[in-house]
Amino acid sequence: MSSISRRKFIPLAGTALAGLASLSFTKTENETAIEPMRMVPKRLKKGDTIGIAASAGPIRTRKEVEEFEKVLHQLGYQTKLGKNVFKQDGYFSASDEERAAEFMELIEDQEVNGIFFIRGGWGCARLLELLDYESITQHPKVIMGFSDITALLNAITSETGIVTFHGPGGNSTWNEYSVNYINRLLRKAEKVTFENTHSDHPIATYSTGEAEGILYGGNLSVLCGMIGSDYLPDWSEKILFLEDVAEEPYRIDRMLTQLKLAGVFEQISGLVLGNFRKCIAEEPHRSFTLEEVFEQHFKDAKIPVFYGAQIGHIRNKFTVPVGVKVRMNSENGTIQLLEAGVQ
Repeated sequence: MSSISRRKFIPLAGTALAGLASLSFTKTENETAIEPMRMVPKRLKKGDTIGIAASAGPIRTRKEVEEFEKVLHQLGYQTKLGKNVFKQDGYFSASDEERAAEFMELIEDQEVNGIFFIRGGWGCARLLELLDYESITQHPKVIMGFSDITALLNAITSETGIVTFHGPGGNSTWNEYSVNYINRLLRKAEKVTFENTHSDHPIATYSTGEAEGILYGGNLSVLCGMIGSDYLPDWSEKILFLEDVAEEPYRIDRMLTQLKLAGVFEQISGLVLGNFRKCIAEEPHRSFTLEEVFEQHFKDAKIPVFYGAQIGHIRNKFTVPVGVKVRMNSENGTIQLLEAGVQ
């Protein structure tokens, strides 16, 4: 499969000839990156076909697939299973090449209107160099997942401009709350304002303010694994959202420090910290709490920052579009979509 890169650098006026004369092939401060035009996929409707991909880990039982298909059928969709759904290759569903081929087959299949994922785990980052982004651009469709799927969502949006969706997968809870957001985002094309409604999901504001930008983000561990690659955006004028699960506070601290040292927090316009379920210390007396880690990192932030958005490995979750313009308010704990994610 062919692969194209979004990263094309244009020298500013007056520097082009000098650049050629010196035969310098490294990016300088006088060069800027071109980002692709935003593309929104067609909205989903009853009767549409959802392709189910196994782009990361293997299923544990066949019942997982049966239950996922049952949920999608109840929502009015037809389903088409990817070729690797019932396979296992170590901690992957199949080899890198097989998983990349399965994903591209679903992308190029004219009968498939959207792609959801049977589960996360690990492995999507290993596919990024194998995907045909030109073909993905020519076949825009709804792509939704979370956890390890973070790698695909952010890479596809940054490479092609196609809006993707951070939302439930096959091993998620498809309850009324979560399905409501899926329908509002993927079927009705609503410009939703995300605001926690459950008392068990309070927000904490670390830096007050309001900001606008293009929304990117997902699982903190996965995003940190992509730092330094060509598959993340220029972080300027972006709103970043992060979530994670079952990571001790010192590991969250280490990953936030990695983003800081990479210059991410200096470039973004705002930060939304989602749910960090089970991120507690095994030895609390020898650790900071998660909230203390966030306080250390963001109490003096020059951008708005809040914690607690219903994004992540939780039962009642938002479906969040990656690649649309939003306005966030850290005091109210809201994320307002300024653009629809589908058309």
